[in-house]
Amino acid sequence: MGGLTYSGKFEDRINELYSPKNIGKTAKKFKEYEKKNGPYAFGKFTKVLVPKKEDWADESGATGGHDKWEKHSGAIPKAIRDKITEVISTNLRSAKPMPLVLKVGENVDGTHDLKVRLFTHNGQMHIGLHMLCPNSSLK
Repeated sequence: MGGLTYSGKFEDRINELYSPKNIGKTAKKFKEYEKKNGPYAFGKFTKVLVPKKEDWADESGATGGHDKWEKHSGAIPKAIRDKITEVISTNLRSAKPMPLVLKVGENVDGTHDLKVRLFTHNGQMHIGLHMLCPNSSLK
């Protein structure tokens, strides 16, 4: 999962869908998805939630992340995928899901990492996911 590939319009679109204004609708769509497809696992709901290729544009405008999503998301270590699955599914299944903020970037080294934080913004609790991808300058 290249950091720059998912840090542009894709990140903005995810943050819009998980914003305080839209989290209820996103949770409803998630529950409908699980009812139809079975339990959520990281990566499986993303293209349902963000179906338009143009919403995957990175900072340079390229939309290649859409076509490479399965490959990139599958390359993330299982422990990190499992943690993302746990955080997102627990939140979206809850009676009062919290807004979520995603930040995607590059790590200092060649590894993936995930930072999960709870924080308050405008008087409301949020979940922060900071996904760090392998540093592209080290390839």
